[in-house]
Amino acid sequence: MAEKTEQESPKSSLSVISIVVLVLFLAVVFFLYSWVSKKNKGEVVFPSGINYTSTETSPAPTQPLRPTYDWDKLGGSSDWANFTSPKGQYTFQYPKGIIPLIFPGDANDSVTFDVSNIPAQFNLMGLMERVSNYDKKMVGDQESFVNNYWRFFGGLKGVNKAEEFTNEKGLKGWKASYVNKSNVVTSDNYFLVVPGDDDRILHIGNVFPAEGQAVFLRILNTVDLKK
Repeated sequence: MAEKTEQESPKSSLSVISIVVLVLFLAVVFFLYSWVSKKNKGEVVFPSGINYTSTETSPAPTQPLRPTYDWDKLGGSSDWANFTSPKGQYTFQYPKGIIPLIFPGDANDSVTFDVSNIPAQFNLMGLMERVSNYDKKMVGDQESFVNNYWRFFGGLKGVNKAEEFTNEKGLKGWKASYVNKSNVVTSDNYFLVVPGDDDRILHIGNVFPAEGQAVFLRILNTVDLKK
């Protein structure tokens, strides 16, 4: 019996060490989460990579129930705030009644708002796309990229319409919609050219509901590139 106790003692020590390591790891994770949350006060932070451009399989973060917005009041309000994307590549204004949702560390410098029945992390409004990530042959030919954007997504089967567009800040590009496999036309997507950069293109998706279109269009017209 004494020999058996001596053999089990190292295992017990390993168990204690494992528990201590786990506790320390959780403490570090909690500290980092608290730091990021304080750093991004006024914005909701989602874990990096949980969006439709990633292969991340972690569950979506728990979100509070979305409030009911008074879209007419928001659209006509003068109480709007300035937003700069996490990587500092683009800016826009938005009504303070809704909160930007950001993804720190996301390669596409993404942002969205929780204004749709689609979970926000799968319904991005703004992201800086790199054409080379889709097809290196289209670098420098952003118009071709816009017209063929549907080819990179299995649920789409063609382009519905693509036309030139310029917002009130003078950013030029295209307004495009696509057709999915059920013959339903998607909401409008705006692809804004980054002057002097053949690879980057700013993609703004219309994630707002029909009753919130005045708010979305006002946001769209304030979109600018960070100087």
